[in-house]
Amino acid sequence: MKKLIIAVLMALSIMSLGAKKEKAIPEMPDMQAQMEKADKIENYRAKKDVAWHKTEYNKVLKYLNKTRK
Repeated sequence: MKKLIIAVLMALSIMSLGAKKEKAIPEMPDMQAQMEKADKIENYRAKKDVAWHKTEYNKVLKYLNKTRK
């Protein structure tokens, strides 16, 4: 009984490993969205001189750069 169960499990694992896997097609980055995010970051950097508080400015800039990707 044990040999039968082990044989069935091995057969299933061999079949699942042998099955052809579809390769994931990498998504093309949305250039328009990337340009908008870059513009948003650049506009925010231009406001550095009138930043309401330097630490708040740096936090927001760090967040914008992190979400850019």
